[in-house]
Amino acid sequence: MVFELLWDCFTSEDSISSFDLLFQLCSHIAREYLSSPAARILRASRLLALEKDAGGMHLIVVGETLYCLVARSISLQYRDAFAAHFEPWQFAMATPDSCETIVHGLWATFDLHPDWIVLQIDIRNAFNTISREVIFRDLRSAPGTLDPLFPFVRSFYSQHSPLYFSTGTRTGDINTLFS
Repeated sequence: MVFELLWDCFTSEDSISSFDLLFQLCSHIAREYLSSPAARILRASRLLALEKDAGGMHLIVVGETLYCLVARSISLQYRDAFAAHFEPWQFAMATPDSCETIVHGLWATFDLHPDWIVLQIDIRNAFNTISREVIFRDLRSAPGTLDPLFPFVRSFYSQHSPLYFSTGTRTGDINTLFS
């Protein structure tokens, strides 16, 4: 059902298809051609609180869908520039076989140093410890290939992002039929 609805949207015979409109909207988002209220809406995230088996809560922040779509598109478009800028230290984005590279690197290290051990640490709330000032400074000092990213980053990180928490379903959501 969802596939058919999306197919109808993106194969419209109108002079401007829905796909063209979505592309234009995403291009405006990437280039920071947004009004302040629109940017605030796109910066917003939903907070989901899940109960842990051992007690307590695990908080997950879900970004706005259009922002996530544009951010993912940009990361794919700039994959080579990111790899060149962050090599050899990052393995999270645009790095083929990144897990295998890390594992084989550890094995090779242990072959050279059998007396060494691995300490795995889970950093709590790591995403909230990243300084936005550092992001801006590093992006400004990056080679010219990353310059086009600055408007996008500025539009989403120059101000605080609204965080919404709710329970239940949205008004008009079909899922309310099952409650």
